[in-house]
Amino acid sequence: MKAILIVNPVSGRTMISEYIDDILLVLKKKRIETTTLMTKRKNDAMNFAREYGENIDLIVCCGGDGTLGEVVNGVAPLQNRPAIGYIPTGTTNDFSKNMGLTSDILMSIIDLNHGVVQELDVGRFNEKYFIYVASFGLFAESSYATPRNLKQRFGHLAYVITGTKELVNLKSYHVKLSDDKGNTYEDDYVYGSVSNSTSIGGLMRFDEELVDLQDGLHEVVLIRRPKNIFEFNDIVRAVLSGRYDSDLITVFSASKVTFECEEEIDWSLDGEHERTNQPVTVENVHRAIRLVFPKSVDISHKKSESY
Repeated sequence: MKAILIVNPVSGRTMISEYIDDILLVLKKKRIETTTLMTKRKNDAMNFAREYGENIDLIVCCGGDGTLGEVVNGVAPLQNRPAIGYIPTGTTNDFSKNMGLTSDILMSIIDLNHGVVQELDVGRFNEKYFIYVASFGLFAESSYATPRNLKQRFGHLAYVITGTKELVNLKSYHVKLSDDKGNTYEDDYVYGSVSNSTSIGGLMRFDEELVDLQDGLHEVVLIRRPKNIFEFNDIVRAVLSGRYDSDLITVFSASKVTFECEEEIDWSLDGEHERTNQPVTVENVHRAIRLVFPKSVDISHKKSESY
């Protein structure tokens, strides 16, 4: 078996270089021939994954959600996709938290050794891929607008601090959305998201019994602009309770949705900034990646496999 180890040496607060030998030892014991590649600039991880992906069995990604996102963008278009092992070293590691993966480096290495591969849906945002959420508006922009030094000092709290400042302006977008079932929604929205996760940024949560990470569907959330403080409080109540029973909030599932807006929208794709004023089509790519999970985490409705 063959693998590549992709390392982002400046991700988050962890000195991942101290653990590289441990990772290589685990792979060696599994008789996996491994090449180590260090990222130096944006898109290196994507290019490494795309260049080597067809001819290897495993990619081990050491970095934050952004690095993992690059690996997914490199792997998803391939015909023969290697499994992906994720060792999260970012500041917040939202994806690993949402998926039940540990943020502890040593435990991640143990999971890499004893884990199983499970298939996972991902999203395609026009021509780009995202792992668990594409969002715009309230609190979405803070994920890429938060200064790096603030992220390093305060971690996840930094996103809340920055997001709170957005409440003052409460910007909305006039958006028309259509789904694959022929439904159309049009209004002024302060927030919109398309996700494949039980949690978005630790702020929005969905019933784990309702969200299937392998069903070919995304969960779509639209929040209309409140007209007064009472409507705003109703939105906050609904979001914090996780019931989304406010008349201002629309939640549904779809495999494909299209957003149209005349002005530019600042989107967040797994925390990475994407600005566009063109129509955006977001499509679920069914079971597009194969990710190594701990044996204790089962997202699959079929038997998991080894790598």
